Amino acid sequence: MAKILLVSSGLKHAQEFVEPFLKRLEVYLSGHDDCVIDVRNAANFDERVFFEYDQVVFLLTIALDSIPSSTLEIFEKLENQLKNNTEVYALIACDEYEPEKCNLSEKIIKKWCEKENLQFKGSLKIGSVLFIMKSASKFVVSNYIKSFASAILKHEETHSKVTMLTDKIFMKTANKYWNKEIRKKHKEKAKNAS
Repeated sequence: MAKILLVSSGLKHAQEFVEPFLKRLEVYLSGHDDCVIDVRNAANFDERVFFEYDQVVFLLTIALDSIPSSTLEIFEKLENQLKNNTEVYALIACDEYEPEKCNLSEKIIKKWCEKENLQFKGSLKIGSVLFIMKSASKFVVSNYIKSFASAILKHEETHSKVTMLTDKIFMKTANKYWNKEIRKKHKEKAKNAS
């Protein structure tokens, strides 16, 4: 039986942004009978039980490309303790459009895992988190979370990212905007020429 710990390790005021993703992930993971899920946050995290779990998923919202101090505090509590072969995953959300803004945070978590002899198995990086909360895009994100949960249950590596709009929709929307602006400029030029 797999034991999975979900840790909402972001700052207290920012935990509300990952809460819907945490709940969705918990639903996808707990849908399997051979899985025990425990959910903690930075305030009620107990480092003594960390190593009772086969897998740990850190869920956090970042600002300024780096991980929050509350996550660093958890890392400090876990340093220099005996560890089993725990697998670590991360769900990292940022308010910028580009999920690549989460790359530095992912590198920090990966480096910490290497230092502590833990297995970093990958992440799901989510961009535009503030917009996603108020749009239909959260359903697109749900599919990514489902795939993320599936990888966790299969002990697979995963490296995925999603933002409010897919690249295709973003390009289509941007092209519509610029075509509209070009038509406006042509009308202005035609009007000024006459």
